Amino acid sequence: MKYLEYNEENLKRVSDLILRNLTVDLLPKGWMDRNYSNPTFGHCHTSSGCLYKIFGPDSVNLYRALDDENIYHWWVIDKHNKIIDLTQDQYLSTGRTPPHNNGERAGLLGFGYRKNVLSLLDRVARQYGPELSHMTSENSLENFFED
Repeated sequence: MKYLEYNEENLKRVSDLILRNLTVDLLPKGWMDRNYSNPTFGHCHTSSGCLYKIFGPDSVNLYRALDDENIYHWWVIDKHNKIIDLTQDQYLSTGRTPPHNNGERAGLLGFGYRKNVLSLLDRVARQYGPELSHMTSENSLENFFED
C-alpha cells in the first residue's frame, strides 16, 4: 500500500480532517452517552488507527495503555518518538492525565473497531484529495485486510 508522506504539513492537515469527521456513529455503543459531554471520548482507537493507516508503520506506530478508569486509551508515536494523541483532550478537559507513560505498542482491533477506522479513513481520504484517493473504500479493497 502507498502511504502518505509523513511531515508536519500532512500531519496537521490529516489530523484536522480526522477531528472534523469524528461522529457518534463511529463510537462503540457503550461510549455514546459519555461522549455527549466529552466529545473526543471513545474516539481514540478510531482516530489513531486512521493516522496509522494513512502514514503507515514506517512513520507511526499504534500504542495503548489502561487509564485511571481501567479503559484502554490509544495514540500513535511517530518515527521521531513524538506522541501524537488526537483525543487527549478527553483527559485534559477533565483535569486528568493521558496514560502515555504506561503505553505499549499494539495493533488495530478487529470487527466493529476496524470498520469504524475504515469508515473514518474513507471520509478523510475523500476530503484530503487525490493523494489519498486510493484509500477510499470504492478504490481499495486492501484497506479491509491490511493492518
